[in-house]
Amino acid sequence: MNTQKNLIVYNTCGIKKDNTYEYPKYLKSLLAQKYKDGTDTKIIVSLCMPREGTVPHLKKVFVNAGLDYLVVNDPLPVNITFNYAILKSIEKYGKFDSYAYVSGDSLIKGENDMQTLFDGIEENQSYGMLSAQTDIDSCYAYGLKLGGGRFGIDDERARAEMFADGEDYIVPVGRACAPHIQVYSSKIFDFYGKCCPDIFAGYCTESIMSFVNAAIGLNWAISKDVLIRHDAGMDGPSCSTDPEKHKHDNPATGAYDHAFAMSSLLHIFTNEKAIKLGLGYEECEKIVMHDPSQFENNVCINEELKYYIKENLYLSKDKFDYDSINASYV
Repeated sequence: MNTQKNLIVYNTCGIKKDNTYEYPKYLKSLLAQKYKDGTDTKIIVSLCMPREGTVPHLKKVFVNAGLDYLVVNDPLPVNITFNYAILKSIEKYGKFDSYAYVSGDSLIKGENDMQTLFDGIEENQSYGMLSAQTDIDSCYAYGLKLGGGRFGIDDERARAEMFADGEDYIVPVGRACAPHIQVYSSKIFDFYGKCCPDIFAGYCTESIMSFVNAAIGLNWAISKDVLIRHDAGMDGPSCSTDPEKHKHDNPATGAYDHAFAMSSLLHIFTNEKAIKLGLGYEECEKIVMHDPSQFENNVCINEELKYYIKENLYLSKDKFDYDSINASYV
């Protein structure tokens, strides 16, 4: 029997709020997960600028739980700290079959939910990303145009529409939602070198995830079987870069031109080459609409888009060097 090797990254941030005594509830739901024989799952707790007492408290609560704790001492976006936790875990344990992003405020309900997501990625070779459903703050109405209204007005109705056929929901190219628990196939990491696109300082990462998948012949799916509780905003959104302040200070471009490690990111999507290859961006706001002629059956039909995404949506070492991050296992 082949071993299914999985990594879970539980992502926290102590910049704005002290949730030292809240995190154990969410970690307990992860540690209570049951896995089938032949599954090897590692959990790493990623802590961006935690409060002084956070790690000691977690270590006191979770004695001999096998958790890794990676403390990042620089104020960085979660895209960066998530990727970094993966890179450091690979250094320590070797590559994994799948990589799970879990936001600090996501509570797993079912004891088999993570295994269901890992199996979903393994059994559906066309999936590059598989997200759990979320009860609130899903953006199904806004990003997927389901359920009516704006943002989380009717998530229940949106879910009924998504799963009317009894199957996982395949996110159409150009659409998006907020995936608070998301499993990435190793195919994403192996091609792009990282899981999460990291040019974004604040919002809008999700708007390009369908393209990240479609460019390499894969789909972004939402599981019909896994629904999580999301205690929205527990740590606060993108605390290191304050996207709400950026929106206030830049009313002309709002949230969609908030770049990390560069002055602007709009040119990446608005240039002639990107448009010709079919890349869209923040289509819920009609910022850049993709060219549907470059896609069939929800995947890209040209060979160039994946290389453009790899070179432009994932930071090269000359733009941001992950080796320069001030961080350590504790």
